[in-house]
Amino acid sequence: MRMPFNRFAIVAAVTAAIGLFSPPMATAQEKVYVEGELLVKYKTTANARARGLLLQAAGAQRAHPIADSRIHRVILGADATVEQAMAVYANDPAVEFAEPNYILTAQAVPDDPSYGLLWGLNNTGQVVSGYVGSPGADIGAQSAWDVNTGSATVLVAVVDTGCDMSHPDIVESLWTNPDEIDGNGIDDDGNGFVDDVHGWDFMDDDDTPQDASGHGTHVAGIIAASSDNGRGVAGTAWNVKLLPLRFMDAFSQGTTSDAILAITYAVAQGARIINCSWGGSGYSASLNSAMTNADALFICAAGNSGANLDNAPFYPAGFTADNVLSVAASDQMDRICWFSNYSTTKVDVAAPGIRIYSLMMGRQTRWSENFEDGDLDAMTGWITGGSGDTWGIAGPPGFSAMTTLALNPEDDYENNADTWVQTPPLDLSEAAAATLTFRLIGSSESDVDFLYLDVSTNASTWYSRPLKVGSAVKNGGISGTLPYFSTVMADLGPWDHTPQLYLRFRFHSDGSTTGDGFYIDDLALRSSGEQDTYLYMQGTSMAAGYVSGIAALIKSANDALTPAEIRAVIEESADRIDELDGYTATGGRVNADRALALQEDFELSDSALNLSGSSGGGGGGGCFISHLLPGT
Repeated sequence: MRMPFNRFAIVAAVTAAIGLFSPPMATAQEKVYVEGELLVKYKTTANARARGLLLQAAGAQRAHPIADSRIHRVILGADATVEQAMAVYANDPAVEFAEPNYILTAQAVPDDPSYGLLWGLNNTGQVVSGYVGSPGADIGAQSAWDVNTGSATVLVAVVDTGCDMSHPDIVESLWTNPDEIDGNGIDDDGNGFVDDVHGWDFMDDDDTPQDASGHGTHVAGIIAASSDNGRGVAGTAWNVKLLPLRFMDAFSQGTTSDAILAITYAVAQGARIINCSWGGSGYSASLNSAMTNADALFICAAGNSGANLDNAPFYPAGFTADNVLSVAASDQMDRICWFSNYSTTKVDVAAPGIRIYSLMMGRQTRWSENFEDGDLDAMTGWITGGSGDTWGIAGPPGFSAMTTLALNPEDDYENNADTWVQTPPLDLSEAAAATLTFRLIGSSESDVDFLYLDVSTNASTWYSRPLKVGSAVKNGGISGTLPYFSTVMADLGPWDHTPQLYLRFRFHSDGSTTGDGFYIDDLALRSSGEQDTYLYMQGTSMAAGYVSGIAALIKSANDALTPAEIRAVIEESADRIDELDGYTATGGRVNADRALALQEDFELSDSALNLSGSSGGGGGGGCFISHLLPGT
């Protein structure tokens, strides 16, 4: 249902990325791309010598090819900026395109006891989370299951924040690599990944794509939670297999280069349906190339900004390839959700996306500290140091009875301070998807004096970690005023399975204004743990999960259908809804029952995809009689 393929538009977009692109200015606090990196696609005529000369001219240190493509991740030197290096690459005839490495962000009748909460599967008008629904405003799953509940031969890749590998309602749905022996430290199948038994973590580069955010777990449950098993919830496609691929961190952020690696891996393992519940505003020719050339259908969340994508682009949902299906979110009354992006040219269908009940990742606390002892000197293993060392235990102003870790218990912090307080060694040898959370209140001179969290395995070499305060990710420490206690999180996933890890809070000030300083409380180091837990989430991410489940049902019923043909079935079988007219290209909300009926009427030929007959059901209108593939 998208606009016809426009070669000039594609050329213009790539040209803009090469010659006219000016990356948005990004502060250390809010980055839209990775500092010090480029994605470069060389032409087939570019030999090793030409690539080497370009590296030198751009002030780059090295380049890593991404999978088997001609796209390279270029690491710049300390003195080279993204803008300068792009200018060098853009003007060289050996280069097809060069662009920043953009940061992408996540956008959640069986006997399962919580089935009645799953209005997206079966809406009877029931009240869910305080809201009444409209009967039939669902994806028609209950009728569809009478026809097909999914096949174990169909593999759906969830390219996301990972998945809770131990959740009892998903563990039976996980894909297992038949050619890999678990835990032997050998790449048995020779694919370049050691012990990739259930997928891969491209964020931390290990064999455990364990979720530290919860986003990927929730989406995976919508697609294929184990159903009719007497517990929890039901997935859309009960019996298909899930391939969890982690490329986003505990903050639900990841890079374009890691997304491409995950997609390449998914296709190599045989996944023909790939869920992409994430995106960003920057057009990436690298990501577009990887997806367009893949033999898979990409189900993409349209984004959660409440914007028209004709005016506010969002990718990969905005890509125009015929194997990309963009999904908006609809509510219990078959209306567009207030947060959902929309477009009649760039968004194809809608699906349930608000008050969606699905899996919650399990977490266990491995270490905690609330400073109730009241004496920092008496706390085993804690040490302080640096210049301006005044750390102690005290309550913040107005909370004098509290015991918190205080930068300066008696007065304002000092000028020209560079001081730290360090934890005892922590054991993460059994941890997966580890995070640290703590509560923080206080103030410092804004954008001048900063509080950092550092990590080390030897208490000698330290690495500063990004911190998430509320919904904001601080890549350069925390500064300014926090008038109320705020929850702060750090992703410690890169140090999973480390037997000894030290943490320290470090504070740096200049010689001008000072302030109260910061007060830290309720430290908790958590990692994955088996829990049978669930929660509500909302977003176009959840809507995309439903559509991936429908695509898996269609693939289970007819394995011969191509990705573009599955997309056509989903579009043509959607219920046309008056309230959705003007928000998606089809004006419709997906319907699994009609999709399974429609796929039976397909007649395949070399030049066209023909649909015979029409499907019944409510919601407004049948399917088109024929649907020509782009370019035919």
